[in-house]
Amino acid sequence: MSQNTAPVAASATTSTQRLYNRNLVVSDLTVKLDKNGKPYANFRGGFKDKKTGADVKIFCQAFGQSFEALKDDLVEGNTIKVFGAHERREANEELGIQASRSFRVIGKQTPRPQQHAIAE
Repeated sequence: MSQNTAPVAASATTSTQRLYNRNLVVSDLTVKLDKNGKPYANFRGGFKDKKTGADVKIFCQAFGQSFEALKDDLVEGNTIKVFGAHERREANEELGIQASRSFRVIGKQTPRPQQHAIAE
């Protein structure tokens, strides 16, 4: 599997999602415990849209290993370098759930391998 895709956990079929590197400015940070007592973070991640140049804030979540890797960097106003997948939650009027977009953090950005110039 390439580094630009990740398996979709809740999908009935085998499919992949495109991964994006993001430099996010953390705001509205809350750390909670899931039903198993494991911590996770919800926050707004601010970034500049490359196409329009507009400031964008998107709902972000970090669970499990991604939360553990980022927990010391998750501070209000801090810029974090992460990669993850954009996800869309479908609306469910019966449960009062509105459609929304979110960014699921998978991990910290890792530097690309340096290509050494050949000395002549």
